[in-house]
Amino acid sequence: MPKSMEYSIDISEEAKSLRIGERLSQFRKEKGLTLAQLSTSASISEATLSRAENGLSPLNAHNLYILARVLEVDVVSFFRTDSVSISKGMRSVTRRGAGDKESTARYDLELLCAELSAKKMVPSLNRVTATSLEDVDGLRTHEGEEFLYVLSGQIVIHTEFYTPTLLEEGDSMYFDSNMAHAYVSSGDEPAEILVVAAVET
Repeated sequence: MPKSMEYSIDISEEAKSLRIGERLSQFRKEKGLTLAQLSTSASISEATLSRAENGLSPLNAHNLYILARVLEVDVVSFFRTDSVSISKGMRSVTRRGAGDKESTARYDLELLCAELSAKKMVPSLNRVTATSLEDVDGLRTHEGEEFLYVLSGQIVIHTEFYTPTLLEEGDSMYFDSNMAHAYVSSGDEPAEILVVAAVET
């Protein structure tokens, strides 16, 4: 019989950053890497990694994807220790508002079905608050493919090979994540989007 799992986590932002930092430190040490070595492999400053490990500064989604690839772990492993691998007949249910949450100055992220590890797709709800490329530190790239659907508001997708594209409520886009990209809100209010990232394993 298929297994059904429903989780809800409600912790402070400080505790969340500390938990992610502790997991990052654990994964790094398991690989036998120093902060300097991980910094070189991930192209993330040693200072940023040190602050993250000590729970002093949150990591953005882009850096989490990069670190997951370098450390050879599932990105959801940074958020929880009770992850289980997908097996035949398994399913996962996330009730409205009950996903694992992460917030930065640029977006509010809610990971869906986060208790499943080694997924081929990583679904999330994003509330995009950034309004310019400066807000998101320019274009970024990560391995895999990406699908996004605008639930409300408007966003502009910036990519390295195409002119900026405006997407409004009901619009969607599928693209190669190896192409540098970024999306920002273009309306009066933050945009709400569904993002599904297909990761390479």
